[in-house]
Amino acid sequence: MTRYEKWEAATTRPLDILGLLFLIDFLAGRLIPGGPQWWQLSLTVISVLVWVAFVIDYVVRLVLTEHRWDFVRSHPLDLVMVLVPMLRVLRAILLIRRSFRNISTERIAGSLLIIVAIVVAVGALLEYAVEHDAPGANITTVGISFWWAIVTTTTVGYGDTYPVTSIGRLIASVIMLVGIGLIGTVSATVASWFVKHKPGRPHGEDKTAGPADPGEPADLGQAIAALTEQVRALSAQQAEIQRSIEKLTAPPR
Repeated sequence: MTRYEKWEAATTRPLDILGLLFLIDFLAGRLIPGGPQWWQLSLTVISVLVWVAFVIDYVVRLVLTEHRWDFVRSHPLDLVMVLVPMLRVLRAILLIRRSFRNISTERIAGSLLIIVAIVVAVGALLEYAVEHDAPGANITTVGISFWWAIVTTTTVGYGDTYPVTSIGRLIASVIMLVGIGLIGTVSATVASWFVKHKPGRPHGEDKTAGPADPGEPADLGQAIAALTEQVRALSAQQAEIQRSIEKLTAPPR
């Protein structure tokens, strides 16, 4: 294992935790904006420390890698999270995505609800932060912002509230895409569940063995052979029936 791989293995979990800590710090600062001085100072210190940790991690990985330009091109999100501190919340979103990647189909519905709830909450707070002081804004409170985010995510779109700034519209576009993706994912999940639970062979039956019912051949060659035997049997029965008819219709001697 190289020094880069050792560093990445040792820092992935701590950075994930710091990403979640920044998400909590960000939400706390938006939900309680008018707290005492120590509260605002604490939130600022946490935010700066998390940013410093991300900068150190990026610089160390950049130094340890052999192809630095390739590293920069292949890790654009890491660079963006260092240059734009507000986007460190992406680390928490990526962590959530990795955590739910291997969840079974039966539990995916609950996982989707958690992911969408987080996206809606973060989107609503970001929308309020950029919209409430804008000229002509109609998203002026946190409650209205959450209402707008829920309506937008569900693709209902009443039109009673809407963003008026460019950044607000960009956030709205992301939330719309999340809503569309949610509907598509739920539909695919339901279809996958039905396909997975369709009736099949009894549990414990040897799938490599031939079919239990001889009337259900396993491949095309066996199917042709079975049909040939059936045709021969029908031909023999037809000949026997024809001989019986000739005997019945023959004139008496």
